This record gives sequence, structure tokens and C-alpha cells, in this order.
Amino acid sequence: MKCLIVDDDPLICDLLEHFCSKIDDIDNVITATSGFEAINLINSSVFDLIFLDFDLPDITGKDILNTIEKNIAVIMVTSNRDFASDSYNYDQVVDFLVKPLNFSRFFQGFKKAQNYLSKNQQQETRLFVKEGNKLVKIRMNEVKYFKSEGNYISIVLDDRKILTLMTLKDLEPKLPEYFQKVHRSYIVNLNKIDFIDSKAIEIGKDHVPVSHSFEKDLLKKIDLLN
Repeated sequence: MKCLIVDDDPLICDLLEHFCSKIDDIDNVITATSGFEAINLINSSVFDLIFLDFDLPDITGKDILNTIEKNIAVIMVTSNRDFASDSYNYDQVVDFLVKPLNFSRFFQGFKKAQNYLSKNQQQETRLFVKEGNKLVKIRMNEVKYFKSEGNYISIVLDDRKILTLMTLKDLEPKLPEYFQKVHRSYIVNLNKIDFIDSKAIEIGKDHVPVSHSFEKDLLKKIDLLN
């Protein structure tokens, strides 16, 4: 899990960073001490969880919330209790921690964030992948299939192809249930299939091979989704 801590108090940043270091599921933490710095980081990186102070010197946490996508969990961290009830109007706000902080209460908030992210993952419809030096958002319903190309994957979309450094093994757990591996080198979007015969799948003009070892799982998945 990648986290962003946003607070203008360096001591609070250090404390939250220390709390995060105690949790195995958090492996990357970045801190920002101003609102504009936080917005720049949010726009240029992908985060799972944000610890967000409400009272910042340049821009309020409430303003920052309006820039955060709903697939990111947010825990508000502040001494301002007035925003507590209003904060729950934002779907991505999972908890509200009031200063001074302690680890026990922090951990409760983290578990809420985990649950929120887990539910979102089950409904995930997008994926960020690296293409060269860029992070590109892929809408999963536009993907026809993924093809292994050594240490790379070709992502074949309705209108283009993207080559990214990744393996099918790493990719497969991140995919929605309507994707299925049909060959050691291919994972297909079942919603894009035009027809299947004993040895291949046709998706538009593309011909995707089906391995005998994956055929039974493919047909079983199609039955479950029908």
C-alpha cells in the first residue's frame, strides 16, 4: 500500500510515518507539508491511502478532498472537530482522527481504509500501468486481451496497444472477474469474445489461442458469469 501524509506540522508527519512503519501492508510513505505540494503529488503519483490534515496554511483539506478520486481511501487528521460530520459527505473519507494521535486509534482507521480499498478493488474498472516514463490509465472495459511478451505485456485495447513492463503473474490478481487466462501467454476479456472453438478465441479480427489446460477453466468461468 502506498500512502501520502499531508500535514504542515513536521512532528505529526514523523509520528504518522512511524505508525505506518509498524504496518506490514504499508510499504511506501511520502509526506507533504502544504496543500499545493499534496495536490502536485496526487496528480503525479498513484496513492492507496491519504492521511489528510484539515487545517493547512495554503489550502484546506476540504479543498484537497475535491481533487481526490473515490478509489483512494482518506483518513482526516486534525484538531478541528467541526469538519467531522461534514467529512462523511465524501465517499473516500473512511475515518476522522483527532489530535493528539495514538497508535491504537490510528490502527482502527487503517483497518477501515483496508476494508474500503478491498471493496473498491472488487469493483475495479481501471488500472494504471507504466508506458515509458508515463503512468497511463487503462479502462478495463476497453481491454480486449493481454499478451505476454517476455518481461513485458502487450495490452490490446479497442483502439490501440500499450506495451508495459509487467508479467501476467503479477497482473492476474489485479483483474476483474470477467478476465480469464486462456493460454500461458494470454488473458482475455470475456465480454469481448465473439466466438470460441476448441482451439481458439476470436475477438474482432484477433485470433487468440486456447490451451487445452485452460479450456475447462475458461468454460467454467463463462458459465458462472452467464
